[in-house]
Amino acid sequence: MGFAERLESSLDEARREFPGRVGFAAWDLDERIPVLAGADREVHPASTIKVLIMIAALRAVHEGRFTLDTTVPLPSQRAGGSGVLRELPGVDRLTVGDLITLMIIISDNAATNAVIDAVGFPAIASCATDLGCVATKVERRLMDVHAPGSNSTCALDQARILDRLATGRALPVQLTVHALDVLSRQQIRDRLPASLPEGARCWNKTGEIQGSRHDVALIGDDRPRAVVAVLVDELTDERSRRGAERSPVHDRIADLGLRVFQAIG
Repeated sequence: MGFAERLESSLDEARREFPGRVGFAAWDLDERIPVLAGADREVHPASTIKVLIMIAALRAVHEGRFTLDTTVPLPSQRAGGSGVLRELPGVDRLTVGDLITLMIIISDNAATNAVIDAVGFPAIASCATDLGCVATKVERRLMDVHAPGSNSTCALDQARILDRLATGRALPVQLTVHALDVLSRQQIRDRLPASLPEGARCWNKTGEIQGSRHDVALIGDDRPRAVVAVLVDELTDERSRRGAERSPVHDRIADLGLRVFQAIG
């Protein structure tokens, strides 16, 4: 019995307990047989989109457009939501490398928008296409709700992005190592990594907006062994409002992270 069979056999009970609408995609990086449920349904990506933006930025580094040490300006008007830069008006420039770190490990929206400005929407779109995405687009800055266009993704695309990163098909070796190191320092660990046993490792990126809670991750031990994306929307519990206390769905997502780890051969 392989990863997909082991995981499928454990999912029926987990799915029944889920609030909201779930998009799920997971597979073993060696066996490559997917386990999917609602995986191609388009949803708002929230901050999970930042993994794609990071890869697009690191591709621009590889292409010589700038380096990780290049400093870029921060606008005086900064995006709200998660992060610290909106509280630091005296910080008016940061390196690309520092912006990527803030964007991933504490999900800083102002840092993300600075990275988007440096990379450009066309390069991000090209990166999404090259990574095999079919429902993922980044057409406006984060929290810029009045701008034209929209941002979207699906669980299958999110899994594809992380798969290609982990297997060295998204970036050259040195930048792959850099990207995985940044993901490993993620400070928001209340979903897919939360129930993993000692010795397990998780490289993840969460996302949330009102009525949605997401997490996408690579899970393994000394190396990534499996990829999983869990995108949950249409939550109606009051605690699913953005900025509210921990939502019960976090425990359900954590349970899926454990089941994925247990299915690894």
